[in-house]
Amino acid sequence: MAATKPSTTEIKKVKGKQKIFFGLDLHKKFLQVAAVDQEGNLLMNKRIENDFVVIEREFSTFPKNARYVLESSSVWYGVYQKLVRDMGLDVVMSNPYLTRLIAKSKKKTDRFDAHALADLLRGGYIHESYVSPPKTVEEKRVIRFRTGMVQSRTRMKNMIHGILLQESIKIPGRTFTPAFNRALHGLKDWRIDEYLKGIISLDERISRANFKINDMVKDNEYAQILMSIPGVGKFTALAIASEIDDIGRFQDPDKLVAYIGLAPSVRNSAGITHHGRITHAGNKTVRWVLTEAALAHMIHAKGTTVLTEFYKRVARKRGTSKAIVATAAKMLRIIFWMLKKRITFAECQRQRTESRRNAEAKHLKNVKEKKSVKDKKSVKDKKSVKDGKKLAKK
Repeated sequence: MAATKPSTTEIKKVKGKQKIFFGLDLHKKFLQVAAVDQEGNLLMNKRIENDFVVIEREFSTFPKNARYVLESSSVWYGVYQKLVRDMGLDVVMSNPYLTRLIAKSKKKTDRFDAHALADLLRGGYIHESYVSPPKTVEEKRVIRFRTGMVQSRTRMKNMIHGILLQESIKIPGRTFTPAFNRALHGLKDWRIDEYLKGIISLDERISRANFKINDMVKDNEYAQILMSIPGVGKFTALAIASEIDDIGRFQDPDKLVAYIGLAPSVRNSAGITHHGRITHAGNKTVRWVLTEAALAHMIHAKGTTVLTEFYKRVARKRGTSKAIVATAAKMLRIIFWMLKKRITFAECQRQRTESRRNAEAKHLKNVKEKKSVKDKKSVKDKKSVKDGKKLAKK
């Protein structure tokens, strides 16, 4: 860190061809901006208001060849779009978890964080986060909105169940059908009536979200492919497709499984490897969607599939709970190849079966060839022994 107090005027002194690196520590109400030159000298470190007008006014005074790093947070998207789309700046999105592992320090202030980000950008040590295109961002927003509405509706239904349990009231038949709701209104409990009004309102919002999802699925190639998996509907397909966005980002199925957070944690010490629970990295909604899809597949799949076989095999050894999570990870690996090759689930299964048969045939051929060579060698050895005995007698 520089000993003197840097200011905006220091940036103007830097020669035009020299690159300046800016670290942006973003908060809800303000933005801490630090700038360093190519030698690592701190040129500026100040706080500005998190307002688009202020941001545009301040950033328009910075050099055109500057590079910026913005740390991902709950309020990053609007500022990122303002800097990149509207102002055309060169902005890198930083993965906060991986970047902080490098810049780990006991000192934790906004000024220090902004300076550390700028310095890491200068040294090329920033772990970049993938930024989805606007179309995918809109799909994710609809998925999150619908998920939130469904969760709110479930909470209200649970509150009604709680009231019925407290009052020891039992209503026969399926819950929250028209007949069940009429029976609830007949109880004349103002709390239940208010909850039912909330449920009706949430049902309408969920219905509108479903219409949006239906339209989005029509224009999403990945979602169309994923719907060929038994048990995967439009909501599930769009949730997975929007999270993956571009399958080319992942080198192999293991990378995709790790990204979603379904890979088991690994601890290796003194030559002993221990596999623990899944890492829970990535989007928890997508993990939940995948486990639900795996359960639905067990119900809706006709006949035996690679996933039903896998689930039954794991369930016998590890139990149903672990089996369903493992099946969700298995499904994600199959999804990788489906999207990579642009093929349906049925075609993926057919190719897998064919590949297995070819591998088995190749293995049997190798075994036969080895046996043939061994038999020939054995016959040759026996002949050599006989010839040796004849020579010995002579």
